[in-house]
Amino acid sequence: MPNPKISKTPTPAQRRAERALVIRAQQGETTAIEALLHQHRGRIERLANSIVKNPMDAEEVAQDVMMAVTHKIDRFRGDASLSTWIHRIAINAALMHRRRDKSSTIISMEDAPPIVERQDMTGQPRRSAADPMLRKEFWDKVWGAVDDLDDKYRTVFILRDVEGLSTEDAATALGLKIPALKSRLHRARLALRQRLEHYFEADAEGLREPALAA
Repeated sequence: MPNPKISKTPTPAQRRAERALVIRAQQGETTAIEALLHQHRGRIERLANSIVKNPMDAEEVAQDVMMAVTHKIDRFRGDASLSTWIHRIAINAALMHRRRDKSSTIISMEDAPPIVERQDMTGQPRRSAADPMLRKEFWDKVWGAVDDLDDKYRTVFILRDVEGLSTEDAATALGLKIPALKSRLHRARLALRQRLEHYFEADAEGLREPALAA
Protein backbone atom coordinates (compact mmCIF):
# COMPACT_ATOMS: atom_id res chain seq x y z
CA MET A 1 0.00 0.00 0.00
CA PRO A 2 1.51 3.36 -0.96
CA ASN A 3 2.35 5.89 1.70
CA PRO A 4 -0.85 7.91 2.22
CA LYS A 5 0.68 11.36 1.86
CA ILE A 6 -1.14 14.44 0.80
CA SER A 7 0.01 15.62 -2.61
CA LYS A 8 2.10 18.76 -3.08
CA THR A 9 0.57 22.17 -2.52
CA PRO A 10 -1.67 23.06 -5.49
CA THR A 11 -0.37 25.62 -7.93
CA PRO A 12 -2.24 28.92 -8.40
CA ALA A 13 -3.63 27.56 -11.67
CA GLN A 14 -4.88 24.42 -9.94
CA ARG A 15 -6.49 26.52 -7.22
CA ARG A 16 -8.28 28.63 -9.82
CA ALA A 17 -9.48 25.53 -11.65
CA GLU A 18 -10.76 24.02 -8.42
CA ARG A 19 -12.51 27.24 -7.48
CA ALA A 20 -14.23 27.30 -10.86
CA LEU A 21 -15.31 23.69 -10.31
CA VAL A 22 -16.68 24.58 -6.87
CA ILE A 23 -18.71 27.44 -8.32
CA ARG A 24 -20.20 25.12 -10.92
CA ALA A 25 -20.99 22.57 -8.21
CA GLN A 26 -22.65 25.25 -6.09
CA GLN A 27 -24.79 26.14 -9.07
CA GLY A 28 -26.08 22.57 -9.13
CA GLU A 29 -23.99 21.15 -11.97
CA THR A 30 -23.92 17.39 -11.37
CA THR A 31 -20.75 16.72 -13.34
CA ALA A 32 -18.90 19.34 -11.29
CA ILE A 33 -19.78 17.82 -7.90
CA GLU A 34 -18.94 14.37 -9.26
CA ALA A 35 -15.54 15.66 -10.37
CA LEU A 36 -14.85 17.18 -6.95
CA LEU A 37 -15.82 13.98 -5.16
CA HIS A 38 -13.64 11.95 -7.50
CA GLN A 39 -10.66 14.19 -6.76
CA HIS A 40 -11.03 13.87 -2.99
CA ARG A 41 -12.47 10.37 -2.57
CA GLY A 42 -9.10 8.68 -1.99
CA ARG A 43 -8.13 11.12 0.75
CA ILE A 44 -11.55 10.81 2.39
CA GLU A 45 -11.29 7.02 2.45
CA ARG A 46 -7.73 7.03 3.81
CA LEU A 47 -8.57 9.51 6.52
CA ALA A 48 -11.72 7.63 7.51
CA ASN A 49 -9.82 4.35 7.59
CA SER A 50 -7.08 5.93 9.69
CA ILE A 51 -9.60 6.90 12.35
CA VAL A 52 -12.22 4.13 12.39
CA LYS A 53 -9.64 1.43 11.55
CA ASN A 54 -12.06 -0.87 9.76
CA PRO A 55 -12.32 -0.93 5.94
CA MET A 56 -16.07 -1.56 5.88
CA ASP A 57 -16.75 1.17 8.42
CA ALA A 58 -14.40 3.49 6.56
CA GLU A 59 -16.35 2.96 3.35
CA GLU A 60 -19.57 3.80 5.19
CA VAL A 61 -18.00 6.95 6.61
CA ALA A 62 -16.66 7.92 3.17
CA GLN A 63 -20.14 7.57 1.68
CA ASP A 64 -21.57 9.74 4.47
CA VAL A 65 -18.87 12.36 3.90
CA MET A 66 -19.41 12.50 0.15
CA MET A 67 -23.16 12.86 0.69
CA ALA A 68 -22.50 15.66 3.19
CA VAL A 69 -20.16 17.41 0.76
CA THR A 70 -22.80 17.15 -1.96
CA HIS A 71 -25.49 18.69 0.25
CA LYS A 72 -23.26 21.32 1.88
CA ILE A 73 -21.13 22.47 -1.05
CA ASP A 74 -23.24 25.62 -1.31
CA ARG A 75 -22.05 26.54 2.22
CA PHE A 76 -18.38 26.45 1.23
CA ARG A 77 -17.12 30.05 1.25
CA GLY A 78 -13.44 29.53 0.53
CA ASP A 79 -12.18 30.76 3.91
CA ALA A 80 -10.06 27.60 4.00
CA SER A 81 -9.01 25.37 1.13
CA LEU A 82 -11.57 22.92 -0.20
CA SER A 83 -9.44 19.97 0.95
CA THR A 84 -9.29 21.39 4.49
CA TRP A 85 -13.05 21.91 4.50
CA ILE A 86 -13.64 18.34 3.32
CA HIS A 87 -11.11 16.99 5.83
CA ARG A 88 -13.02 18.71 8.63
CA ILE A 89 -16.25 17.03 7.52
CA ALA A 90 -14.45 13.67 7.21
CA ILE A 91 -12.83 13.95 10.64
CA ASN A 92 -16.13 14.79 12.31
CA ALA A 93 -17.92 11.94 10.53
CA ALA A 94 -15.19 9.42 11.34
CA LEU A 95 -14.97 10.40 14.99
CA MET A 96 -18.75 10.28 15.36
CA HIS A 97 -18.74 6.80 13.82
CA ARG A 98 -15.91 5.73 16.10
CA ARG A 99 -17.78 6.90 19.18
CA ARG A 100 -20.81 4.87 18.09
CA ASP A 101 -18.76 1.76 17.46
CA LYS A 102 -15.81 1.02 19.71
CA SER A 103 -15.36 -2.48 18.29
CA SER A 104 -12.69 -1.57 15.70
CA THR A 105 -9.21 -2.14 17.09
CA ILE A 106 -6.79 -2.29 14.17
CA ILE A 107 -5.30 0.55 12.18
CA SER A 108 -5.31 -0.88 8.69
CA MET A 109 -2.36 0.98 7.14
CA GLU A 110 0.87 -0.70 6.21
CA ASP A 111 3.31 2.11 5.56
CA ALA A 112 5.33 3.84 8.19
CA PRO A 113 4.69 7.33 9.45
CA PRO A 114 7.80 9.44 9.86
CA ILE A 115 8.29 8.56 13.55
CA VAL A 116 10.94 5.91 12.91
CA GLU A 117 14.36 5.84 11.39
CA ARG A 118 15.17 3.13 8.89
CA GLN A 119 18.92 3.05 9.57
CA ASP A 120 20.99 2.46 12.65
CA MET A 121 23.69 4.83 13.89
CA THR A 122 26.22 3.33 11.47
CA GLY A 123 23.98 4.06 8.49
CA GLN A 124 23.13 0.38 8.01
CA PRO A 125 19.54 -0.75 7.42
CA ARG A 126 17.71 -1.83 10.56
CA ARG A 127 17.22 -5.56 10.96
CA SER A 128 13.45 -5.10 10.88
CA ALA A 129 13.72 -3.37 7.50
CA ALA A 130 15.22 -6.51 5.98
CA ASP A 131 13.37 -9.25 7.88
CA PRO A 132 9.67 -9.52 6.88
CA MET A 133 8.72 -11.19 10.17
CA LEU A 134 10.46 -8.52 12.24
CA ARG A 135 9.01 -5.80 10.04
CA LYS A 136 5.45 -7.07 10.54
CA GLU A 137 6.00 -7.41 14.28
CA PHE A 138 7.42 -3.92 14.42
CA TRP A 139 4.50 -2.27 12.59
CA ASP A 140 2.02 -4.24 14.66
CA LYS A 141 3.65 -2.67 17.71
CA VAL A 142 3.67 0.81 16.17
CA TRP A 143 0.04 0.78 15.08
CA GLY A 144 -1.04 -0.84 18.32
CA ALA A 145 0.56 2.05 20.18
CA VAL A 146 -1.12 4.58 17.86
CA ASP A 147 -4.45 2.89 18.51
CA ASP A 148 -3.94 3.36 22.26
CA LEU A 149 -3.58 7.13 21.98
CA ASP A 150 -6.47 9.32 23.06
CA ASP A 151 -8.61 10.44 20.13
CA LYS A 152 -7.35 14.03 20.22
CA TYR A 153 -3.72 12.92 20.03
CA ARG A 154 -4.29 10.10 17.55
CA THR A 155 -6.15 12.37 15.14
CA VAL A 156 -3.44 15.04 15.19
CA PHE A 157 -0.76 12.38 14.68
CA ILE A 158 -2.67 10.82 11.78
CA LEU A 159 -3.30 14.15 10.07
CA ARG A 160 0.29 15.37 10.38
CA ASP A 161 2.50 12.27 10.34
CA VAL A 162 0.37 9.85 8.31
CA GLU A 163 -1.76 11.98 6.00
CA GLY A 164 0.97 14.59 5.68
CA LEU A 165 -1.11 17.74 6.20
CA SER A 166 0.78 20.92 6.95
CA THR A 167 0.61 22.26 10.48
CA GLU A 168 -1.66 25.06 9.30
CA ASP A 169 -4.06 22.78 7.40
CA ALA A 170 -4.23 20.25 10.23
CA ALA A 171 -4.93 23.01 12.74
CA THR A 172 -7.67 24.44 10.52
CA ALA A 173 -9.23 21.02 9.93
CA LEU A 174 -9.38 20.37 13.67
CA GLY A 175 -10.37 23.90 14.62
CA LEU A 176 -7.21 24.33 16.72
CA LYS A 177 -4.73 27.13 17.07
CA ILE A 178 -1.30 26.19 15.74
CA PRO A 179 0.40 26.15 19.19
CA ALA A 180 -2.31 23.80 20.47
CA LEU A 181 -1.87 21.46 17.51
CA LYS A 182 1.92 21.44 17.92
CA SER A 183 1.50 20.66 21.60
CA ARG A 184 -0.81 17.72 20.86
CA LEU A 185 1.50 16.41 18.16
CA HIS A 186 4.47 16.63 20.52
CA ARG A 187 2.53 14.74 23.19
CA ALA A 188 1.45 12.10 20.67
CA ARG A 189 5.00 11.50 19.44
CA LEU A 190 6.35 11.46 22.99
CA ALA A 191 3.70 8.96 24.08
CA LEU A 192 4.53 6.70 21.14
CA ARG A 193 8.25 6.82 21.90
CA GLN A 194 7.60 6.00 25.54
CA ARG A 195 5.21 3.16 24.77
CA LEU A 196 7.55 1.63 22.21
CA GLU A 197 10.82 2.28 24.00
CA HIS A 198 11.02 -1.21 25.49
CA TYR A 199 10.69 -2.71 22.02
CA PHE A 200 13.78 -0.98 20.71
CA GLU A 201 16.36 -2.63 22.94
CA ALA A 202 19.66 -3.97 21.66
CA ASP A 203 19.36 -7.35 19.99
CA ALA A 204 21.74 -10.27 20.30
CA GLU A 205 24.06 -8.74 17.67
CA GLY A 206 24.31 -5.47 19.53
CA LEU A 207 22.24 -3.56 16.98
CA ARG A 208 19.18 -1.59 17.96
CA GLU A 209 15.80 -2.08 16.42
CA PRO A 210 14.29 0.93 14.59
CA ALA A 211 14.67 3.96 16.80
CA LEU A 212 11.90 6.49 17.04
CA ALA A 213 12.86 9.65 15.23
CA ALA A 214 13.04 12.92 17.08
